[in-house]
Amino acid sequence: MAANPLPRIDTSPPTTLAGRLVDNWYSLDGNAIPERIYARTVLCIKDTVGVALAARTLGVGTAASQVALGSGDAERASVWGSGRGASAEDAAFANGTLAHALDFDDTHAAAIMHSSAVIVPAALALGEAQKLSGREIVAALVVGYQVAARLGRLAPGPFQDNGFQATSVLGTFAATAVASRLLGLTPEEAVNALGIAGSMASGLMAYLSDGSDVKQMHPGWAALSGIRAARMARAGFRGPSAVFEYKLGVFRSFARVDISGTWQSSGGADWEVEHMAPKPYPACLCVHAPVQAILQLRAAGKISPGNLGDIVNIHCDAPSWYIGLVFEPAAAKAVPRTPYEARFSAPWTMARALIDGGIDVWSFTPEKLADPAVLALCARTTYKAEELAEFPTAFPARVTVTLRSGAKHVAYVAHNLGTPGNPMSAGDIDRKFLACATPGIGAARAGEISGLIDSITRDDGAARLFQSLRSLEVADKP
Repeated sequence: MAANPLPRIDTSPPTTLAGRLVDNWYSLDGNAIPERIYARTVLCIKDTVGVALAARTLGVGTAASQVALGSGDAERASVWGSGRGASAEDAAFANGTLAHALDFDDTHAAAIMHSSAVIVPAALALGEAQKLSGREIVAALVVGYQVAARLGRLAPGPFQDNGFQATSVLGTFAATAVASRLLGLTPEEAVNALGIAGSMASGLMAYLSDGSDVKQMHPGWAALSGIRAARMARAGFRGPSAVFEYKLGVFRSFARVDISGTWQSSGGADWEVEHMAPKPYPACLCVHAPVQAILQLRAAGKISPGNLGDIVNIHCDAPSWYIGLVFEPAAAKAVPRTPYEARFSAPWTMARALIDGGIDVWSFTPEKLADPAVLALCARTTYKAEELAEFPTAFPARVTVTLRSGAKHVAYVAHNLGTPGNPMSAGDIDRKFLACATPGIGAARAGEISGLIDSITRDDGAARLFQSLRSLEVADKP
């Protein structure tokens, strides 16, 4: 009698993008991640927690925290700055919203995604709730950065062009990959989780119509959804494996892009976290190069806040992709009604930077929004679309200031500060964290949290960080 043949092992490549992402990255051995990548990811954690604490101090983006803390769920994960905890899902929602509330969180320029504001809150919330080690948490984050960037690189721009924020839509899948790994799902379950996440992805850009708050919650909702999708898959729920490339899948539905013939060879960096760009200014990334150009001209003595009347025109040449975000409608951008409209106004942020010598979290008060000197400069600002070569790897711009004398002064910023071509150092990120955290919790406590984040991957570092975060309380703004 012939022996039963051994079952055939299928060694062919996965036939869907979800399967490829899981096959390539989901089961990545933590020991295969270089120490420099662990260290870079820890800096992203620090930057994310810092900007969230700044938002908490200013009382911006706190509605999600109020909802989370009022849910009545068991306190298993810290709601940053509240001195309390909530379920992992609710904490991720609250913290992701805080992290994006000031538009001060880092960006992957080539993917046009705010990856950290989604996956750091998801990873820390689940890591705290599951009592996981720091290295497990950080390794899962490395996987999340890979997934986020590989998806974002397939269509940088079309999501936003069709009215959706890629951070929210694609970030849901990155959070799902992180959550699936931290919850111990099998690769098959992880593929199902990605398919489930497709029906949770969302994030309209309608906030541009009136500068309202809703963009703040996009990363928080994506973080919450990723955790929920992973839990559903672990419970046996199935999702479509072709969620990305199917004719009714994510890319065609949200971005109107057909990736069916391109995803198999999609490229990217070896370690995408190294392409995360921390922000020097709490505003839309499209205004960063214009602001830097103005500051360069100011530092060179070509323009001065003491001689604003000499300025006839401030003109900005920038990629067409910027125009609908930070230049149009021109009348609204010249007179922003809310802090969020100001964060998305190139004329206003350039004028504010010229007068103050920079932009920080205190630049968007009602008094500064109504500053007549700023509004007068906004009225003398023009723009033109020009497809500059560095976009979207960086977010470049050219600014030309014309004076009454007829002199023209030009500054071109090819690589905005924070991007790989013009990076912020670890020391820069440390200083940014302290500047964000100190006003709300004091210098000593800010230094303590900074050090604990640095030590998250060592021995009981995660447990000590979570213990400190749980007791950390920032008084809500009156």
